[in-house]
Amino acid sequence: MLGWLLNPLMLGLGALAIASPIIIHLLNRRRFKIVDWAAMDFLIDAEKKNRRRVQIENFLLLFLRCLAMLLIGLLLARPFLPTEVARAIQPDQKFERIVLIDDSLSSQVLSDDLPAIDVAKNSLVRLITEFAESDTTEDWLTVTLTSNPEQPLLANEPITIETMPALLETLKKIESSDKTADYAKSLTALRRLFSGDEKNVSRVVYLYSDLREKDWLLEGAGQNEFTPNRLLNELALDAADCYLIDIADDKDQNIAITSLRPLDLQVANRVIRFAAEVTNFGDSTLDGLRVVFQVNDAPPQYQVVASLPPSQTREVVFPYLFAGDGRLENPLDPDEQAGPPIFRNFRIVAEVDRQSMTPNELLNDQLQADSSAFCAARIYDGIPVLLVDGDPSAVPERSETHYLNSLNVLGTGLKTETVTATELETVSLSKYRVIFLCNVDEASPDRIRSLKSWVADGGNLVLMPGNKTRASTFNESFFEQGKGLSPLQLESIAGDPTMATWVNFEVDSQVHPALRVVIDSDQTSLSRVDVFSWWTSVFKAEEVGKSFVIPLRLNDDRNSPAMAERSSGAGRVVVFTIPGDGDWTMWPSSPTYAPVILDLIDYLVGSIGSNANVEVGGSVSWPVDLSVYDSRVYLKDPDGERMESVARPIADPDSKEGGDAAADEVLCRVQFDGIGRRGFYEVGLKPHSGETVDVLFATNVEPSEGQLRRLSESAAAGDFFNDQVQRIRAEDVKNEIVSGGNTEIWPQLVWLLIFVLATEQFLGWWFGKKR
Repeated sequence: MLGWLLNPLMLGLGALAIASPIIIHLLNRRRFKIVDWAAMDFLIDAEKKNRRRVQIENFLLLFLRCLAMLLIGLLLARPFLPTEVARAIQPDQKFERIVLIDDSLSSQVLSDDLPAIDVAKNSLVRLITEFAESDTTEDWLTVTLTSNPEQPLLANEPITIETMPALLETLKKIESSDKTADYAKSLTALRRLFSGDEKNVSRVVYLYSDLREKDWLLEGAGQNEFTPNRLLNELALDAADCYLIDIADDKDQNIAITSLRPLDLQVANRVIRFAAEVTNFGDSTLDGLRVVFQVNDAPPQYQVVASLPPSQTREVVFPYLFAGDGRLENPLDPDEQAGPPIFRNFRIVAEVDRQSMTPNELLNDQLQADSSAFCAARIYDGIPVLLVDGDPSAVPERSETHYLNSLNVLGTGLKTETVTATELETVSLSKYRVIFLCNVDEASPDRIRSLKSWVADGGNLVLMPGNKTRASTFNESFFEQGKGLSPLQLESIAGDPTMATWVNFEVDSQVHPALRVVIDSDQTSLSRVDVFSWWTSVFKAEEVGKSFVIPLRLNDDRNSPAMAERSSGAGRVVVFTIPGDGDWTMWPSSPTYAPVILDLIDYLVGSIGSNANVEVGGSVSWPVDLSVYDSRVYLKDPDGERMESVARPIADPDSKEGGDAAADEVLCRVQFDGIGRRGFYEVGLKPHSGETVDVLFATNVEPSEGQLRRLSESAAAGDFFNDQVQRIRAEDVKNEIVSGGNTEIWPQLVWLLIFVLATEQFLGWWFGKKR
C-alpha cells in the first residue's frame, strides 16, 4: 500500500489524527455523583429504551469524523493507482512518455567510455523495452531532439511488441549534432504538447541532459520566466512526473580552436595572414601545444603555443601567399560584362595536432569535434572596381578616371574596368565590389534602384562630382531630399578657378580608417594638399555622427565637407566634394592620393568574404544576378548532399510596399537557413551559358560549445529546480518508478471528503433535533 503513495508520512499523520475525535469525546465526558431518588426510576426506565438508538447515532457521527481525518491524511499523501489497477478501473487510460534528448555537440564527450548521446539512447531503449509487454498498450512515445525541437523524431507512437523494431531503429539513428543545446527553445516547443487537454492522458517528461553550465545558466539572462530551469519547473507542474536525467560525468577538460579568420584582404599576390584562436577550457596549463594549418592539399604549416593557461586564449598567425592565375573562376568570356565573380575558392583548416600529444595530454581534450576549425577563403585575382567616367577625354591626364586607373598595377590588388555614364545603364553590378561615379550626376530611375539594392546588399559606392555635374540633377538622382544614396545635397561650386588662392584639408579628430596610414606616417601630409575649387553642400548638422560622418573637411569659411560617408544596409556610400581629375586640386598628383584611395578601397571591401564563414545554425546567402544566372541555385553540404532554392528579389529600401523589390528585379539573393553541420558548403550558380560557378562557405560550431563545465550542486540549489523535477542518473531510469505515478486519485478524494463532512454535519443537526 505504501508503494501507492507519493508521501506515506502524510498518511501516517492522518492515521494518528483519527484518534482526535475519540480523545476529544473522552476529555469532554463528565462524571457525576450518583444519588438514588425514587422519582428517577421512571426516567431511567425511559432512558434505557432510547440508549441503544443514541449509541448507534453517536457511533455513526464518530465514524464519519474519524473517516474525515483519514481522508485528509490520505489526500496529503497523494495516492495513485498502479498500472494494473488503473487498467482494470479505467481501461482507456493513456500514458504519453515525452522525451527530450540533448544532442548538442557536447554530447560527444565520453561518459563511462561511451559518448553521452549513446548513454541517453541506451537508457531510453531500456525504458521503452519494459513498456512493450503485448500488442496493446497504454504507453505512447514522443521523442524530440534539442537540435530540432519543432519536429519530433517520434510523435505519439504506441509502444508495443509490434512497433518496437521500428522504434528501436529510429532511436539507433540518433547522432550528436553540431548545434548548441537551446533548452529555452526546446522546452517552449515541448510546452505546446501540453496545450491540448486530452482526456484520460497522463504525461511523463524525460529530459536527457549533460547538464552543462553554459546551457542552464544563460549569461546575462538572470532568473526569469524564460530561463531553462523556470521553463522546466512550469512543465513539471503540468506533468504527472518530470525527470531530469544526467547522461554525463564531471569531465571538464577541453581544447578548442574557437576562431579561424583572415586578417587581410583576400586578394591574390598578397601575403594574407590567418589567425587561429586556441582556447584552453580545462583547469591545467598546456605547454608546447602544436597547431596545424593547411590550405587545400598544400603541405601543412605548424605553430607551437608555448604556454596556454586555464581559461585562456592564444592567437596563432599563419601567413600564406596566394598566387594569382590571371583567369576567372570558370571559362566564361572574361570580357563579357555580365561575367561571374572573379575569385577562387580555398578550403582552409586549422586544428590541434593530436598526433603529437601524449596519452596523458589527450585527457585534456575531451571533445575532439571542436579541436579543428574551417575557413572558406575566396581569393580574388583583383578587387573588382568599376570606374564610371562622366567626362571622358582623349587626353589621359584630363580623364576623370585617369588617376584611379593608374592604381591598377601589380601589388595593389585592384582590377579596374572603365565605362561611360551611358554604359552604366547596362552593366551588371553584382560582380563589382566598389563603383566610382566620377563626374556623373544622373542615372535612370531603374539604375538608381539597382544601385540602392546593390549597396544595401554589400556594395560600396564612391561619388566624385566635377565640373560637368549639375547640382539639381545630382540632388534629384542621388540625394532625393535626404532619402537617396548621398548624405550631402550639392549647392554650388566655390573656390578660385584661376588657382591663385586655395584651401586645404582638415582631418577629423576621429581619424577615418582610410586616412589612418597617411596620418600616422605624416600628420601634416593631407593639410599640405591645395584645393582650388570644390562643391559646397547642405546637410543636417544634427545627423553628423548619427546617420553619416564627415572625416575630412576644408578649412574654408564654411568648413565645408571634403568627404562624407554613410552606411546603407550592408554597404557604404562615400561622397567627395572634389573630382577625381586634377582640374580642381593638386591632390591626384600628391603622394598621399594613392595610399588614401587604396586604403579607402581596402576599408570599403574589408568585409570581402566575411559572409563566407558562418556559425552552425546560421544562414548561407549569396546575391544572384538573373541576367547572368538561373534563379534556381543549389547548396552542397559537407557530405555532398544537394538541396535547391530559388533566388528572391532583394528588398528595395525605399519601397512603400513592405520593402519588396519589383518582381522582375535583376539583382536577387538566394538564402539557405538553418545550416546544421560544421564543414564546407558550396553554393552552385548556374550561368545561362557555361559551367556551374561554385561559391565556398565554411561553418563552425559556436565557440562556447567547448566549455564543458557542469552545473554544480551549489548552482542548482534552492528553488532552481522545484520538487516536481526529479534528478536521476541515466542508469536509474526504470519502469517501476513511473509505471503508476500517472493515475493520482486526489480529485476523487476531495469530493469524498466534502461528502463525508456534509453528511456528518447534517446527521449531527438531525440527531440533535430529535433529542
